[in-house]
Amino acid sequence: MRRDDPMNRRGHAGRIPLVSIAVLVSACAIAGVPRAATPELRALDLGGYSGRPLDVPRDTGETYARLLESVRMADAVVSPRAVDPALSQVSAIPVPTPTDAVGILAEATRPTLTAHGMLAGFSIGGTDDPSGSPTEGAATGLRITVLRMRDPMAAIDTAREIDAADAAVNRDNVTVPFPEYFATHGHWRPRVPTMAVTLAHGPYVVSLYIVDPATDRAAMKTLATRAFDAELPRLDAFTATAPEALPALSLDPDGMLSRLLPAEPGRWPYPTLFQDEYGLIAGWGGPRRATGVVYGPVVAGQLINRPGEAGLPVQAAAVTDSTRLLRFSDAVGARHALQRLSEPTATRTVVSAPGGVPEAVCLRDADAASHHEYTCLVLDGRYLASVSGPTEPAVHQMAAAQYAVLVTAR
Repeated sequence: MRRDDPMNRRGHAGRIPLVSIAVLVSACAIAGVPRAATPELRALDLGGYSGRPLDVPRDTGETYARLLESVRMADAVVSPRAVDPALSQVSAIPVPTPTDAVGILAEATRPTLTAHGMLAGFSIGGTDDPSGSPTEGAATGLRITVLRMRDPMAAIDTAREIDAADAAVNRDNVTVPFPEYFATHGHWRPRVPTMAVTLAHGPYVVSLYIVDPATDRAAMKTLATRAFDAELPRLDAFTATAPEALPALSLDPDGMLSRLLPAEPGRWPYPTLFQDEYGLIAGWGGPRRATGVVYGPVVAGQLINRPGEAGLPVQAAAVTDSTRLLRFSDAVGARHALQRLSEPTATRTVVSAPGGVPEAVCLRDADAASHHEYTCLVLDGRYLASVSGPTEPAVHQMAAAQYAVLVTAR
């Protein structure tokens, strides 16, 4: 079984990936010393930034409503790591429209999603392939995609039609029954080590795409069952935004983005989804990322928590082009995160930090793209920020400005 593989190229994704650990997993060890007194902010070199939090635009309108709700849905989707810890290479993708679902689902499913009133969606893929994209016949992969439809009947029809459209792509596809679940459809090709399963649950459609090292139907079906058993309770606990309330969603409900240094001085980082379908494999989707968004604990935890380690209490993560901000339950958690993320590597070297900014750590990464070669991490209370730039002086100014924003927003 192989899904349709359209080359749906839209915005360029050649910048920071959606779930990028590299920006944060870099620094030197920081001693657990008390926080220094706040410096005189007027003495800092802010490089053209104001050093003050931006005002949040009030009117989001229909333009951003679906993407904002899709980002909220990240916490309604279980990470594949929770299903199988070996699936440690994780990518998280908002799916706000039927067009954005293409590449994750078959192109043939787009009319179905449109006809049945798809409102929002989110997808998380996990694999044991170090590349982050599972190689058929050589790796295990599980992508869990949850799409919200207009009502439960629309979800039932959508699940059935998605499976039918996907199965029709190749005549060798055969049905895989899942009688233990309501409104569930599955199929695979006996000579291809992949399986697709789609389930309707309330107003949601849950679609699984599974890659296995061998054409092992039983193993893939077992993985699907484990995924559903973990996912359905998570969906039941999620509170969706009423359709009529979607345009009123705030761009920054927790004040995270206003505390984050904008990519351009004085300009609000409106939510944007980029995707690049070059080199995708069927059902996995090409590189995609969202900027100007705030994720809850599911995606935020994937930024810093490694499989097999005790999870740090990260509550939220704000993401823009060249900056990240993590919020923890307390200052102790933020400091522990900095210490964990400060392990040196063969390609990262510590460089000088900007004067007047307490607990700032800066480094150079020889493997990073040239416009993100230098990174500074800035710790302030329960917030840990990361800023990246092309030169050491530029990133020093960004770090100073980021610190000023955090202090001013207290």
